Amino acid sequence: MKRNLTINEEQAIRQCHHDFDGKGIPEAAVCMGRSVRAVQRLLNSAKKKAPQLFPILTPRHRAILVLYDENISRKATAKGLGVTEAVLAREVAFLREHGFLFNRTPDQYRPSMDGDVKMKF
Repeated sequence: MKRNLTINEEQAIRQCHHDFDGKGIPEAAVCMGRSVRAVQRLLNSAKKKAPQLFPILTPRHRAILVLYDENISRKATAKGLGVTEAVLAREVAFLREHGFLFNRTPDQYRPSMDGDVKMKF
């Protein structure tokens, strides 16, 4: 089987990816002994070869997910992370767009749903 990612690209992904409790790009650059720009280039190259591994969540994104799962309000989340509510709204929109967050409220019954129910025998 052909190897698509180089060893350096794989190291960059393992250092930064949220599935591996990754760090931010600056911390990964220090661990790898490379410049921040070099790590960014490695990640961009890896994204072209393996787009299913992206987007990589930042530590702030992961913190938002944890606080969101604990049902903490947006105001308290923004204050805890030290960001404004506008920045938090932008980050939450990013997470929703990429399928990491869903609405908290469950679907409620609407009369238009009656046509969706089909009986099977």
